[in-house]
Amino acid sequence: MIDIKIYGTGTPSYQLAKTKVLERLSGAGLEYHLEEITKITDIMHDNIESVPALKVNDKLLFEIKPNGSYNKSLREAIQNILKIDNYGKMTKILVPTDFSEASYNAYNFANHLAKDIEGVLLLTHIYYPTSTDVNQFVVINEEAEKIHREKLEKFVQSVNQDWIGNFVTEPLIEGVFKVGFPRMELTEMSKEPNTIMVMGTTGSGDTFKKVFGSLSMDMIDNSYCPLFLVPPGAAYSKIEEIVYLSEDLKNDSLHLLYAGRLCVKTGSDFRLVHFRNKANDDFDVADTIKIMESYFPEVKYHIEIIDTQDLFSGIENLVKENNNNLVVLSTKHRNIFKNLFHKSVTEFAALHATSPLLILSDKTVEI
Repeated sequence: MIDIKIYGTGTPSYQLAKTKVLERLSGAGLEYHLEEITKITDIMHDNIESVPALKVNDKLLFEIKPNGSYNKSLREAIQNILKIDNYGKMTKILVPTDFSEASYNAYNFANHLAKDIEGVLLLTHIYYPTSTDVNQFVVINEEAEKIHREKLEKFVQSVNQDWIGNFVTEPLIEGVFKVGFPRMELTEMSKEPNTIMVMGTTGSGDTFKKVFGSLSMDMIDNSYCPLFLVPPGAAYSKIEEIVYLSEDLKNDSLHLLYAGRLCVKTGSDFRLVHFRNKANDDFDVADTIKIMESYFPEVKYHIEIIDTQDLFSGIENLVKENNNNLVVLSTKHRNIFKNLFHKSVTEFAALHATSPLLILSDKTVEI
């Protein structure tokens, strides 16, 4: 339970601050108690020098500054209150950045996605320490760490700006700086509840590392949360259709439900595609329809079965046909997609796709 006192005299700025704070707290599902302090004598008794102001748990004081600083100070106050309970039920969108063009592109996608799913952005830089050899002693380069930390802070400041008019509806952004091994740190962060990860993919070339980026590949294998991969050509636009590549309901049920919930949040259509490449395929369309109509009656959906022996070309055609698609792949698949993840999917994603990919792993702990 978060105890909040809001100080003010009923002015429009006071009413706006109260309204926006309550909206965000309710949207995050946080338990709170709000007390309004409007008498001048009570405000003076609590040593409040400027109103409107917020005091949280009788410890943290946030003054909502006037004029050009009002939006920024209110936004910062709301974010600090939400951080007390780790943003409640809000989706935390983990966006790793190395300040490259690919990671900026991933941030742009994540920022727009956050508006659709009411998420908070965790713009994350993981610094791997550098060292120098001084008189046969290994010395950590602290200045290099400071430079990287300041670079992240400037990046966050530049995007977490003072919004005009819709400043509270814009996604909140928190900078997260860690020191360590990127793969290990991101794997641990992916275990947090209500988390998804958005990563950019890098380059275009013939070698595996250039094609997809080694860290992106590592996270396909190691992420415990849904992983959005954003190829260089995948600029964000409103997701019109979520394309789920399905093998069978036994493997797909949990991930199918996640994709359906994402359709509801983003207002997109649902397209389920099953590639049939063997005579004894037992994919049950009727059961899939039952799931969709039982759980997501508001979602417009389409189911299709494609007979093909060339899975690579079949999947490639799907991701090339519409920039407004989000293609969903599951690592739970053990048959038709078994050999795709470590070569073909990564290859076409970097070289051909303009659609982002959503990877749902069998390690996913909460979706």
